[in-house]
Parts: sequence; C-alpha cells; structure tokens
Amino acid sequence: MIDRTVLGGVLMAVAGLAWPAAAPAQEPGAPAKPSVIFNLINRPSDSVESRDRAFNEALKQDALTPKPSPLDEWEPQADGSMRNRKTGISVVVRNPCPAGDIEHEFALAAYNRSRPRR
Repeated sequence: MIDRTVLGGVLMAVAGLAWPAAAPAQEPGAPAKPSVIFNLINRPSDSVESRDRAFNEALKQDALTPKPSPLDEWEPQADGSMRNRKTGISVVVRNPCPAGDIEHEFALAAYNRSRPRR
C-alpha cells in the first residue's frame, strides 16, 4: 500500500515537472492569445439584445396561451372508464348493484312494496 502511494507521488512529481516543458514557448515580444472567456465577453451587443428580446417574446407567448381546462386532461376509454393523460391514472365508476343481481332484485321488490298504492 505504501509502495503504491510513493509510486503515485513520484509519478505526479515527474508529470508536474514535465508539463511546463511540453507547453509551447511564447516569444517575449509576441502578443498574448486572448482566452476563451474574453472571446465570449467581446460579442456584439446587438446579439445579446436579440437574445434577450427573443427570451422575453417566448415568455410572453407562453403567458398568453390559454391553459387547458382540467376536463381536457381526461380521455374516455372503450370500457367506459376515464384516464388522465398526465398521470396515467384510470378511474372506473360502476354500479354496486347491477341489474339482475339477487340483492338488487330484493332491494327493488322492497322499494316497490314500500311505495303507496294508487
């Protein structure tokens, strides 16, 4: 473990000493090359204004478009359920007492008996 640490330190020291030697030498009278940051800053001002104008117009366009109603997010399915487009949640509303069920028939008979006769 110590051997690897010592070897890594030696390699880093050699690389640190060799790196300036590999860099291209600049003549003392030659002008310095501008960095990338200066190139980005020295853009014409009309391009910055056009970018700002385009950004503001995009914000205005988004603000002026009407938002869809919550009902537009739901789409009916073939089985009668409704599915939300954003979340994918499906909702099914069913009759707990469908016609033909014995409990339904008993409840209907009891209701008909309780009604006053004419």
